[in-house]
Amino acid sequence: MELDHIALIVSTEECLSFYKKLGFEEKNRIERGYDTVVFMENNSIVLEIFIDPNHPKRVTNPEAMGLRHIAFVVDRLEEVMKNVACEEIRTDWFGRRFTFTKDLDGQPIELKEKL
Repeated sequence: MELDHIALIVSTEECLSFYKKLGFEEKNRIERGYDTVVFMENNSIVLEIFIDPNHPKRVTNPEAMGLRHIAFVVDRLEEVMKNVACEEIRTDWFGRRFTFTKDLDGQPIELKEKL
């Protein structure tokens, strides 16, 4: 198993400058009607940053500013799902199969299938 990406929710476009200072570069941007999704990379680390000033600043649902979920790459989703309760398998923006589960504290964990 390996890390796929880390997703964060930030309040403004200016928040990206912090990650740029750490050496992250913008690689892709998806504009949606309610937020902007920016993909940034630094070596093998990928950040999926959701820019949305309207997200509440709470630690419970709905999601708050900060860490959204952690994603891990797995060989086969069906094998993992034999041992871990997961949502249905879906396909992401790039055609990769994925699902979500939660750790024991309720932190969302995304599982992405290797290409």
